[in-house]
Amino acid sequence: MGALWAICLFFAFFAVSQCTIISRKYIAKLQLGDKKSNEELIGENNSTSVIECAARCQRGCSFFGFNPQIKNVVHTRRFSRRGYFMREVGDITHMNVFFPIDCKEIHGNDYTDSGVYEIYPYGTITSLVPVYCDMTTMGGGWTAIQKRVNGSLSFDRNWTAYNNGFGAPEQDLWVGNDIIHQLTKENNSFLYVSITLKDGSTLYELYDRFSVSNETEKYQLFLAGPSNGTLGDSMTNTTSYYTNLSGMLFTTSDRDNDGSMRNCAVDYGGGWWFNWCHQAFLNGPWNMAYWLYPWYPKVESGASVRGTIMMIKRHE
Repeated sequence: MGALWAICLFFAFFAVSQCTIISRKYIAKLQLGDKKSNEELIGENNSTSVIECAARCQRGCSFFGFNPQIKNVVHTRRFSRRGYFMREVGDITHMNVFFPIDCKEIHGNDYTDSGVYEIYPYGTITSLVPVYCDMTTMGGGWTAIQKRVNGSLSFDRNWTAYNNGFGAPEQDLWVGNDIIHQLTKENNSFLYVSITLKDGSTLYELYDRFSVSNETEKYQLFLAGPSNGTLGDSMTNTTSYYTNLSGMLFTTSDRDNDGSMRNCAVDYGGGWWFNWCHQAFLNGPWNMAYWLYPWYPKVESGASVRGTIMMIKRHE
């Protein structure tokens, strides 16, 4: 019979919904609303999320379907990320899980509203991460890795905090260095940076290649390829080698990995890929004149910054 697959509809995440558990394969029809099982129905349960539904599919269960709006609607293409998830089941301890790894994949499922979504960057059912997805800028599908909108959150954090991430995706956020590495380890991602100023104008820069290594390599930053935009390149194409950030390791107040004789994170009040020290630094003390050079020379002081965002998207 080959591999047994389960497919879950990706619509909403929090409403109590119908969870349908079936013992064998489904008959697939082309119309979305007409999927019927040709085998025994094991049970139906109200579930708050796709994860709870999956947990109910124990030994002897071959399929589960999760739909927050329509009962018993399941799609059966062997592999499709167009609006559905699938997972191989059987022995629940030996499962392959296929959930969206980033916002680009969600956007590919025809979700076009920017906002908070759930991704699974490690490809496991327990690796759920809420993120902010920009579905409109430059074609949409951008995953925010840094976001500052009101300065309510201090970015002067230690190594562990930057590793794990902090904040909330709809407000101020650092998604976490481990997550950034996981999303960019194939070295095929764009980086989009924008700064909104207090006069209402927004400046941006798009980098062609962006990736971050793992913790063992101290989250080394790699930027390559051309950049373009209205901010100008202040991360790699700088006036001095000492402020080129590509190739630099991540530094926090308790882990000094920069190129300076001092700790730049201590001097400037936030974690970053410092060199000696920077001409671009988006994690400084909010709304302060001593947040120096958020993006030199276009933005010389953090006192003029209303908001920032760093977003990534995989190449086609």
